[in-house]
Amino acid sequence: MKKIWERIGPISKAGRKFDIEFWQAQSAGARFQAAFDMLKDYYQLKGKRINAHTFRLQKSVERFKQA
Repeated sequence: MKKIWERIGPISKAGRKFDIEFWQAQSAGARFQAAFDMLKDYYQLKGKRINAHTFRLQKSVERFKQA
């Protein structure tokens, strides 16, 4: 059964408790998808071009050395 989340009242009075409980109840995949969707929305709102390399992770580490 799907759980429905609802916040009643002004956001300022509720604080962050609702947000924290909501996102902690979501799976890691759901949180990642939400973040990815927000990135896509941001780029589209700013008129920036999205291509295959837009959201790639940086690979700047050259090597690891054990201390």
